[in-house]
This record gives sequence, structure tokens and C-alpha cells, in this order.
Amino acid sequence: MNIFHLYPAAFLTNSDSFKEIVKQVKERGFNPSERKFLCAVVVRQNSKSNWESKFDVYKKWGFSEKQIWEAFLKYPCVMEASEDKIEKTMEFLINTMGYQPSAIAKHGMVIGRSLEKRTVPRGLFVQDLISNGLAIEFTLSSLFDSSEEYFLNRFVYRFEDKAPELLKLYKQKLDVAAGGKYKTQWIRWRFR
Repeated sequence: MNIFHLYPAAFLTNSDSFKEIVKQVKERGFNPSERKFLCAVVVRQNSKSNWESKFDVYKKWGFSEKQIWEAFLKYPCVMEASEDKIEKTMEFLINTMGYQPSAIAKHGMVIGRSLEKRTVPRGLFVQDLISNGLAIEFTLSSLFDSSEEYFLNRFVYRFEDKAPELLKLYKQKLDVAAGGKYKTQWIRWRFR
């Protein structure tokens, strides 16, 4: 499904304001031939107050304005998430997982991932691996941005001999996250 089907209202706006948004997005360094250019155009149509509220949440968690813009350039959907989603994601990644804001800013794609279905279960699971002496090296992107198949092969199945209960443990983490405090609502754009 393409972005025109997902967000048709984004492209049915006043032509002058649409041109201005396209100009702003180009000035930020987005290449019009890439898909993320369209994402940036859609996201940039959020109201100024909505945009500023999201900036404030990121700043509250230690992001500099420069880091926010860099994250937006790499992954425009960091500004798609609701303030609540940003807040809960930061709380989990910084307070529970121990990541620094600078690391999260470099891998902004994690903001767009589901807390309930991906970020929380995978994060808690890997913490259990480490606490059980099954330390492995991983990056933020390999942990949170990889496919389910890759994650299972890299983090679960490879330890099957040492800890056969790992798959069951991972499924428990999925259940815990789905019903817990990290549950968020995905809110579509608020246009001007």
C-alpha cells in the first residue's frame, strides 16, 4: 500500500501551503525521488503546535534540536508518533534499557516500531538473555528494526541448546507488553 492510499488528505490541501511544505522538506535535505520524501511531506503537515509539542517531548528526554532534525532526516516518521507514544518509547529505552538519547537519535526508526509487539518484548527478552549469562553483541537496529524471523534466529533459536525455554520466555514477554503500561494508541496526523 502506498502513501497516497494511507494519507489521501495530505495531498488534498491548499496548493500554496502544499508547495510551501514541499519547499521546506527539500530545504531540510530530503531527496524528492525517495519514499521518505513523501513521508516527510505528510508529517510536515502537522500543525505548528503539534510539531512543537513533539519537539518538546524529545527535548525533555535529552535530545538536542539538532538531533531531532537529524533523526527526522533519516527517519521522518519520528514525528509521526503521538506525544504519548514518543514519551513511552523514550521511557522504556532510556529508563528500562539504559540507552542514551544520542543512540536513540541515530536509530530513530525505533520510535516508529510498535511498543507492544516489538520494542518492549524484544528489549525485555534481551535483558533476560544478558542476565542469564548469554551476552551477545547487538545494535539498536538489529534488536528493534529487524524482521521477526531475523530476531528469532539471532536472539532466540541460536541459544536453543543452552536454554530451550527461551522461545516460551519471548512469547511471555510479548504477552506482558501487550497488556501493560506500554500500550499506546496510534494516532493519525492532525492536519492544519
